[in-house]
Amino acid sequence: MALCRVPGCGAEATRFGHYCTTHKSRVRRHGDVAQLGITKAALSPYVDRVRARIAKNTGSPLWSQCDERWRATVEHAQRILAAFQGGRAVNRFELRAAGEVLRLVDIEARAVVETVAALYLMRDADPRKFRTDAAFNAQLVRRVRGLSEVNAGVWFDHASGRTKRVYRDVPPAVSAIVAQWLVETLGVVGLRLAELERREQEEAAAKSDAFRNALEDLT
Repeated sequence: MALCRVPGCGAEATRFGHYCTTHKSRVRRHGDVAQLGITKAALSPYVDRVRARIAKNTGSPLWSQCDERWRATVEHAQRILAAFQGGRAVNRFELRAAGEVLRLVDIEARAVVETVAALYLMRDADPRKFRTDAAFNAQLVRRVRGLSEVNAGVWFDHASGRTKRVYRDVPPAVSAIVAQWLVETLGVVGLRLAELERREQEEAAAKSDAFRNALEDLT
């Protein structure tokens, strides 16, 4: 009997895998056995920072260009689906990824832009929140998919007597493709905004240090 590879787990691994059912599900859902899910509430402050940056540069053409880049991704997904419906051979994971993107067709492009950029700000501010690049990509896709209600299921928890929502997982291979599209389309914007945020924080810290030093130099 093979045991789960996660240190300290001790549960039996699945027949054709290295992890037990629980940890295999976590890898599928979050991208790493030790990765915690990034909630909408946890991401909210970073979304606010992105919106503040947009408001600060309201005249920049960048934002509308970002919106168009996301719409171009949606159009790419539509072409993949049309090719499949037209009888052409399409990679099944890419086809599924296109379907996931098309579930977001009614979501405003700006909401997708803000969400992607916010994840980059979060990672830059606290890299420990993401165990690996794969885990970051998985959370990126989960939070973008979370913008659409069609990706959520509802079930009744008899223990608590409350209705709960859970987002349907997608295969890791599909999630990786969607993440690649998001990174290629909007990742550079997220990196730039994270750089600006970090620079402003460093400048503020330097001013604070200079003020304290000036106080200490008083005679």
